[in-house]
Amino acid sequence: MCGRAILTPLDAIPSIPRDRGEPVFREPWEARAFALAVSLHGKGVFTWPEWAEALGREIAAAPADDGSHYYEHWLSALEKLVASKGLSNRPGKGFG
Repeated sequence: MCGRAILTPLDAIPSIPRDRGEPVFREPWEARAFALAVSLHGKGVFTWPEWAEALGREIAAAPADDGSHYYEHWLSALEKLVASKGLSNRPGKGFG
């Protein structure tokens, strides 16, 4: 073995709210948005660097908060990334 740690998708997102190393979701939609992003990455729709850049843009563009809006930024980034890949029938309009 080469001694390298095995990284998981969760390792690539250090800012995600956690409890004992596991993601924490306050609402069911947060878990669904998280799972959708992980699934789309697993299908090769986007890379983790693409995802990190998209999420970083959303967080940077938002007013400062206490972290309680993290998954709102997550969902917004996911909507825009999916639209930019041509996977949405409403480009730029989100899933709603």
